[in-house]
Amino acid sequence: MKLEELQGRGAVITGSGGGMGRSIALSLAEKGMNIVIADVDSEAAAAVTEEVRKLGVNSIAVPVDVSKLDQVEALAAAAYEEFGDIAVLANNAGVTWRPFRSSWDASLEDFEWMMNVNFWGVFNGHRAFVPRMRETVAPKHIINTTSFGVFNASPGHSAYTAAKCAVDGLSRVTRAEYEAAGFNIAVSVLVPGAVKTRISTSERLRPEAERSEARPVVPWASYVDNWEALGAENKDVVTDQTRVTHNMQPIDPDWVGPMVLDGILENRAYILTHPAPEVISRQAETLASSYRQVN
Repeated sequence: MKLEELQGRGAVITGSGGGMGRSIALSLAEKGMNIVIADVDSEAAAAVTEEVRKLGVNSIAVPVDVSKLDQVEALAAAAYEEFGDIAVLANNAGVTWRPFRSSWDASLEDFEWMMNVNFWGVFNGHRAFVPRMRETVAPKHIINTTSFGVFNASPGHSAYTAAKCAVDGLSRVTRAEYEAAGFNIAVSVLVPGAVKTRISTSERLRPEAERSEARPVVPWASYVDNWEALGAENKDVVTDQTRVTHNMQPIDPDWVGPMVLDGILENRAYILTHPAPEVISRQAETLASSYRQVN
């Protein structure tokens, strides 16, 4: 069943202290939803909360590190205590590394950080909220943010891609599970392409000793002679490899919120911010490699 009535119901958006999360929060608030702004940056979360309140709805800011299940459980408890009914959960928080680096040059800590936020952060959202969501009869909707990386290979971005592919798999299965179990919870995957957010600076959120500038990091660009010819501004820092590789025009994050709202109202399994020829090419590649028995 589609989630059609939003007025007066609650929504929780992680990573909503700016960028796409902020846009989602404002779009839902314009439809009369009460919003929990959840972000690891408490000052940014407080600022967006004030923006949301100016739209005439209630809003609270909750600082949270989504990689920590206990903090996400506390977020869920605060959200339900404040609003009683959470109709929309957007597991949107995400991080990336800069410079891009090969899978063999990345450290174990690099991989753990990327997986902990990008995948476990989404799983923690399901773990903390779904038991509570099941208790209400009215339709609910969960949005999980992945990336165009689930459709194409981006050299130098292995951990991010692995985490986002895991989110894609989790989302498809939970959408089917919740429907089969009659939970009245829909799940959509938000697939952003080139969106002008601050994610490329997300290493600022890591402990100082683990940041790339604090230790030797071999950039992926050092393995590729024609990197500048591909459009990167310099060979050490790639600001948006998706755009460089696929000629994808960056969009403002303010565009994303209305897309997500439309996806919720239409109960779309996937919400893409850009056209996706990669989907067609990947399907063709899969079909061309179809199973054939070899005697």
